[in-house]
Amino acid sequence: MPSPVTGNQIINIDPQDKLVQVVAYAQSSGVQSVVIKDSSGRSVFEAKGKSSSGGEITRIGEGSFLSGGNGVYTVELTPSAGILPCESACVYKGSPYIHSYSFATNDGGADAGDKDFNDLYVDIIVFKNKG
Repeated sequence: MPSPVTGNQIINIDPQDKLVQVVAYAQSSGVQSVVIKDSSGRSVFEAKGKSSSGGEITRIGEGSFLSGGNGVYTVELTPSAGILPCESACVYKGSPYIHSYSFATNDGGADAGDKDFNDLYVDIIVFKNKG
């Protein structure tokens, strides 16, 4: 299991026009945010919001983009949050067809409050083919 981290996260996505799907959820009364930027600093995805009520998980954003540039992306999550990063791949005939990056956060840092790591959840899914 990964250890919690803080700060901006760097991910690498094949720059060969891969289809990237992003969805973000909040389960917090505080505003949660995610911004994904390419290596030139251009925002390719942004979402901000909070839970609709109490402990309900609320989708705060979704979207897609085509990868490009050098394939290096910065994922900026709610400031000061503790982050559990996760990466996985579905492989077919020796090649990754679906590559996923997931980030789950805990408000105020890894050891703060209820340590639930569900205040913000972001799933970034990279498909091998865009067609």
